Amino acid sequence: MNGNDPSTSPRLVLLNFYSTIMRLLSGVMVGLILLFLLPVITPYLENAHEFRYIRSALTVQAALEQGVRSSFPTKIAGKDMSRWLAILAFFILSSSFSKSGEKFYGKAQYLRYKLSMEEWKEYMHLSDNAIVLSPLNRKLEQIKNAKSRDREQLLKEFAETKKRLDAMGRDLAFLSVDVVDSTGMKSGEERAAIEHDFKEYRRLVERALAASGCLKATWTPDGVMSCFTTVDAAVRSAQEVIDALEDFNHHVKTIRRNFSVRCGVNFGFVYFDDSMPLEDISDRVIDVAAHIQKKAKPNSICVAKQAIEPLNGREGFEPAGTMVDGYELYEWRKRAAAY
Repeated sequence: MNGNDPSTSPRLVLLNFYSTIMRLLSGVMVGLILLFLLPVITPYLENAHEFRYIRSALTVQAALEQGVRSSFPTKIAGKDMSRWLAILAFFILSSSFSKSGEKFYGKAQYLRYKLSMEEWKEYMHLSDNAIVLSPLNRKLEQIKNAKSRDREQLLKEFAETKKRLDAMGRDLAFLSVDVVDSTGMKSGEERAAIEHDFKEYRRLVERALAASGCLKATWTPDGVMSCFTTVDAAVRSAQEVIDALEDFNHHVKTIRRNFSVRCGVNFGFVYFDDSMPLEDISDRVIDVAAHIQKKAKPNSICVAKQAIEPLNGREGFEPAGTMVDGYELYEWRKRAAAY
C-alpha cells in the first residue's frame, strides 16, 4: 500500500499505552489482594515462616495494613476490619482498572481497523461513499460499540468481509461517452423531433455497447458510462459509435445539427459487484474516465496512457499532448468524417 503503518498512529500508540497501564494496575491490585490474604493462608501451610520471601511478604502486608488503619476508620462493631476493607477496596480498584483497560483496548482495536481500512480505501481509490464499503462500515460501528466478549467475533467477521471484498476486485475498462453540446442542439427544435433523435441515438449507442460485450452501463440524460472486461472492447465500442454516427446524421436524425460525441477510456482495478448498478460503484478509475471524456475533441477517443499498455489495437492512437488527473492522454480521431 502506501507504506504507512497504522500501528504507528500517535493516538493508537497512546490508547494501547493506556490499556497496558490499566491492565498492569489491575494486576497490581490482584497482587495486593493476594498479599492481604497471605496471613489467612499461612497458618494452614506447614513451615511457611521458614521461607524468607513469605516472611518478607508478611512484613510488607503488616506495614500496609497498619497504614490503612492509620488512614481510615476500620473498626466495625468493635472488630478491626482493616484487612477485609483493604481487600474490598483493592477488588473494586482492580475491577475498575480492568474495565478501563478493556475500554481503551476496544478503542484501540476500533481505531486500528479504521486506519487500516482508510489506508486500504485510499490504495484502492475508493470514495468515502462507495457502497462496496458499506459492509465494512457496519462492522466497524459494531466493533466500536461491542462488548469485549463480542469484539473478537466481530473482528473475525470484519476480516472475512474484507477478504470477500478483495475477491470482488477486477481489472476493468470504463468508457464514458457524451454528446457534444447536447443542450445547444435542442435549442429551437420541436420537442417531438428531439425525443425521436435522442431515443434513436441511445439505441445506436446501446447496440455498439452490446456488440462489444458491455458488462454494465448507466445513463445520464445524454451521456453513458459503460464497463468492459478489456480496453480493446471499450475502444472498439467507442469507434463503432463514432463510425455509426455518419449514417445516423445523414439518414436518421431530424434536427438541424449533427450528433458528435466525446469518448474517454480508462482502465484499472475496481471492486465490481455483478448485482450492483454501475452508478452505485464509486471509484477513482471511473471518475478519471469521465474527466478524460470531457477533455476529448468531438468524434475522438481519449485514453489514459496506463490504459494504452493493455490495448492490442493501438493503430491510430497518438499522444494528445494533454494531462488529466496526472495521466498523459492518447487520442484516436476519425479520419474521414463526412460531417
